[in-house]
Amino acid sequence: MRALALARSLPLAGIVAVCATLGCSSWINERAARTTYDVLERSQEAARRLPDVQLAREAMPGGIVQLEAFALAYPHHAGFRQLRAESLCQYATGFVFDDWEDASLTGRTGDAARISARLGPLLAACADASLALLPPAWRDARARGGAAWSALVARATRAEVPALLWIASSDAVQLALDPLRNLARLGPLTETLTRCTQLLPGAHDADGELLLGTLLAGRSRFLPGDDGTRHFEAARRSLGPGGLIADVMYAHGVAVARRDRALFVATLERVLAADVTRWPERRLANELARQKARRYLAAADTLLGAPAQAATP
Repeated sequence: MRALALARSLPLAGIVAVCATLGCSSWINERAARTTYDVLERSQEAARRLPDVQLAREAMPGGIVQLEAFALAYPHHAGFRQLRAESLCQYATGFVFDDWEDASLTGRTGDAARISARLGPLLAACADASLALLPPAWRDARARGGAAWSALVARATRAEVPALLWIASSDAVQLALDPLRNLARLGPLTETLTRCTQLLPGAHDADGELLLGTLLAGRSRFLPGDDGTRHFEAARRSLGPGGLIADVMYAHGVAVARRDRALFVATLERVLAADVTRWPERRLANELARQKARRYLAAADTLLGAPAQAATP
């Protein structure tokens, strides 16, 4: 600011000389970065209010490319790298995974295979961009796996939770795409999610609680024990009444694991009956939740098994 005040009193040649001496170019660069970052943050807030899922889906790839450019232009501004990682992960684990799920549940095996192949590099990019937000030791532990990863997870801090949740989200999608091939991810994934929910409950719109609840519900179909209900309840408390995704994932997780068709249908119909205009700041997330709810209801027989036929008298 001293440089700017001094420059106002000098002719153009003097301004150039003073700026060269006092580093105005770096000040201008930093000011431009802050302004650009503020605009991008506001654009994300605006996107969360969109009622049109398709519009958001089509806009996101261009936004990711733009964030890549800003991250390269301002390499010392961590905010751009964080926004880039978040956008990559949201696109992969949200929109593209949603396409795969739709293809899988409607029996379009060819489309499902094509989307799964596309998801692989996107999920890897999500994890890589998220690892870049963490200290270097995390990348080494990720490569080594096992005890190395567990040791770092046990010492994780609250500041590391957002990036760890994106890594966990990408691993959870990999597990859903091919459970047998990616079974080794289950232990580290559960450890990571448990630690994240302990350190920063409700972070990322309760992603940790929702993913942990989903994993436990899936396991309860084959093994006795925790079915994830308490984690979905924690997510509901964190999100409040406007977090419809908690009910959708509860129905898809716990109700399916219990084979409770009445609970499944009632929960999803409640989501579809909700007035999403009451929570404008969550509009896009709730429209995505309603889209999932309709898909799951249409695939009820696939998820729960066909209802038993009534005995003829």
